[in-house]
Amino acid sequence: MQYTRSIFPEFEHLHQEMDEMWERLTGHGSGRARFCPPVLIPPVDVYETPEEVVVLSEIAGISEEGVQVTIDGTRLTFRGEKSDRHAGPSHRHSQMEICYGLFERTLELPAAVDGAGIDISYSDGFLRIVLPKMKRQPRRQVRISVRQPGAREG
Repeated sequence: MQYTRSIFPEFEHLHQEMDEMWERLTGHGSGRARFCPPVLIPPVDVYETPEEVVVLSEIAGISEEGVQVTIDGTRLTFRGEKSDRHAGPSHRHSQMEICYGLFERTLELPAAVDGAGIDISYSDGFLRIVLPKMKRQPRRQVRISVRQPGAREG
């Protein structure tokens, strides 16, 4: 039996350390810390009906009153904070996978909306934002009369 020794043992050691660091950072493996971004970006579904645009976002553990919604044209932004209501000074986590902190999401809406008629609700961990679409103005035809240069009105 022939034993071959790696030419790059330092690189193999470095590779192993990087794998372990990545596992600690991403939380793979039981009981390890999980990386949470400084601002959470909640997932959304956006859909339209003939009368409205609906934004549905999954954000467990918030209160409806703590959400700020801004509309600028067809750009919608909602933000708030998801706080750990179960944390206590005597708690020592053995596993922590739920992310807490600020959340914010900005997205382009598929249609122009009337921000004055917004309806926001929160139930079962889902934030629902319903925005009525702007009423379309009826088309109007305008007749244009073309005059010849130098011709006088009669």
